Amino acid sequence: MRRVGFALILLPLVVSGCFFGRGKRAEVVTPTGDAEPDKILYEKSLKDLAKGRYDVARLTLQALLNTYPDSDYKEKAKLAIADSFFKQGGTSGLIQAEAEYKDFRTFFPTSEDADDAQMRIALTHYNQMEKPDRDASQAKAAEREFKAFLDEFADSPLRDEASQKLRDTQEVLAESNLRVANHYMILKRYEASISRTTQVIRDYPDFSRQDEALWVLGRALEKQKRVPNAGYYYGKIVSDHPLSPLVESARKKLEDLNLPIPEVNPDALARAQADQENLTKSSFMGRVMGLFSKKPNVSSARRSSRPQLELGPERINLDAAKQPTPAEAPPAPDTTSDVSGSVGVEIINRNPSPANASDKSKPDTNGKRN
Repeated sequence: MRRVGFALILLPLVVSGCFFGRGKRAEVVTPTGDAEPDKILYEKSLKDLAKGRYDVARLTLQALLNTYPDSDYKEKAKLAIADSFFKQGGTSGLIQAEAEYKDFRTFFPTSEDADDAQMRIALTHYNQMEKPDRDASQAKAAEREFKAFLDEFADSPLRDEASQKLRDTQEVLAESNLRVANHYMILKRYEASISRTTQVIRDYPDFSRQDEALWVLGRALEKQKRVPNAGYYYGKIVSDHPLSPLVESARKKLEDLNLPIPEVNPDALARAQADQENLTKSSFMGRVMGLFSKKPNVSSARRSSRPQLELGPERINLDAAKQPTPAEAPPAPDTTSDVSGSVGVEIINRNPSPANASDKSKPDTNGKRN
């Protein structure tokens, strides 16, 4: 009986202690000691976000927006909801994050965080990009959103990051097109291969394997007996990609086609040397793991932009070695053009040598011209 009576005496104290304890833990004190309820809700949601409790954080933020529609934390709360989905990740999380960021930009178009929101919109697609031999829809969407960022936020501190992410994205898109172009070469569909490689060179000037695209384009044109056009692109490998392993093959092609070999562009040489120094090499284990990853390897993407390579019209001097002296008038150009997509050629014909010259204007014995 004594024990029972003692327990009955202690029970009210224990219960009251539990309630006091709970009340103390439930009390939220802001850093400044203020008791603004909207601020309390906002800071609580940030703590939940930091601990990965995304659903709880979103409920708190939504309560803030519904209860205090005129709160000074309305803009930050809206952005934090989008951030919660972005940090949560996964396909569904990133899809919802994009919708929330776009909603934020609609409601707060002049926000100082607008550039960050646009960057995150692009990253929702960037983080879902697949390898070049798979679906390219996410890469195309990422390219579109990064370009929108660079067009709209010229002075943003995030601009350099967006530019590099765009180069990464275009590396994947360019490689995808180059693979298709090579496949068309195997099928002997040369016109289709020309179309793909032309797109690579025109739309993705920073592609790290531009020399390969030039090589495939030159071969496709050569297969179509369009020798001057092919020679132009072989020459571009020599002049604009002097450190490429394809340089010797391109020189050999030009010699076989009896076309001039251009000089190396010193600016291109300097860029190529800088690219080699900045090249990030993957470890053996990194390459092995990359085989099993859905994400593309963008380590070979360039770290700076280079000038656009001109596709046409190309001016090719077939009598290239000799430069006319000031006293000599240059030969009149033959404006014959051969166009495929954006490829065109303006040819300056070679003066026939005495050994193989033939007078095509001389009539034959039947009164016809040869």
